[in-house]
Amino acid sequence: MRGVSEVPSGSYDATPVPPQPPRRSGIGGAALLVIGIILGAAGATAGGYVATTARTAPPTDTPTGTGPLPTAAPLKVIPGPASDVIVDVVNELLPTVVTVINRLPNGTAQSSGSGFVIDAGRGYLVTNNHVIENVRDTNPGASFDVIFADNRVVKDVKLIGRDDKTDVAVLQVPAQSLKAAALANSDDIPVGSTVVAIGSALGELQNTVTTGIVSAKGRRVPETDTVVLEDLIQTDAAINEGNSGGPLIWAATKQVIGMNTLVNRQAGSEGLGFSIASNTVRDIADELIKNGKIDRGAIGISYSLLTPGAAAALALPAQTQGILISQILAGSPASQAGLKVNDVITKINDQQIDGTHPVSSVLLHTRPGDKVKLTIIRDGKQQTVDLTLGRQS
Repeated sequence: MRGVSEVPSGSYDATPVPPQPPRRSGIGGAALLVIGIILGAAGATAGGYVATTARTAPPTDTPTGTGPLPTAAPLKVIPGPASDVIVDVVNELLPTVVTVINRLPNGTAQSSGSGFVIDAGRGYLVTNNHVIENVRDTNPGASFDVIFADNRVVKDVKLIGRDDKTDVAVLQVPAQSLKAAALANSDDIPVGSTVVAIGSALGELQNTVTTGIVSAKGRRVPETDTVVLEDLIQTDAAINEGNSGGPLIWAATKQVIGMNTLVNRQAGSEGLGFSIASNTVRDIADELIKNGKIDRGAIGISYSLLTPGAAAALALPAQTQGILISQILAGSPASQAGLKVNDVITKINDQQIDGTHPVSSVLLHTRPGDKVKLTIIRDGKQQTVDLTLGRQS
């Protein structure tokens, strides 16, 4: 991925650099080690914890007023309208949620996150791309462990495909005793709806459940210096380190409407979690399962973001927004469409191109062969050019 400067010869479309991103909700290897040390110091009990109190039988001859407090009799929860909706959601979907451990070639765990099964018959599950990436580069980890809610560990895990631009990855496990979560149409969920998030907080606190509401839809948030995630669902449900890749569930329907991926912990912010919309997850996962990768459309140019100085040099108003073409790649769609160096592209279809709407984001859901209309300025005059997109290199 590249910034806003010119692209080296032979490459396709450059990507302007977005602002500083919020924190991902995955957890790295160093944090895993610290957690392991802390939990290990607590004692050699299941899960690394020790009980702080022990339940004992009450004495038979306890004086009046000095005995233990009585324990309430168990209540029978009646299924249906009177039942606890959140409990019903957890009981229904917890078996679909997994912990994903990302390992180095020597077997050391380098990071951890969450995921959930989307196809029980074929053993497909989804997680975030940043969960399965190496900590120090953008390559995938050497191997992965998948831990289910019942503590079943699966090591026969295959990476089917991943897409850094939407932060979606697909893994496959043997299709044995699996249960899948249903992906809802994320366009249907109203703002204000009750949602449930499930994941492995801090990489160790497996099966953590939090609740909140859908705070907003259609958010656009930078994840890294080169990746801007589009059409995110904002929620105030607690999204912690290690929750990356876990489901955000619409409580009313018990369907997944998002994949938890980012949390903003800047000073003064609270309850700012973000999930990749389920419609994006479905579309990307389908294509990764089919092709193993995502092929996106490309124009075939090198360019830079138009600055006021560059606009002045071209005798354009200082407020003109767009990109300035610095190179036309030989044989590219841009060459075939007759684009020229120093052309300014202001719109792709009807979307204005500017610092907050870079070419990479506008072309995110396009594919090679798609037709687009470019609005350009050449020699001070505006015109439109029809172009058939090629394939990004």
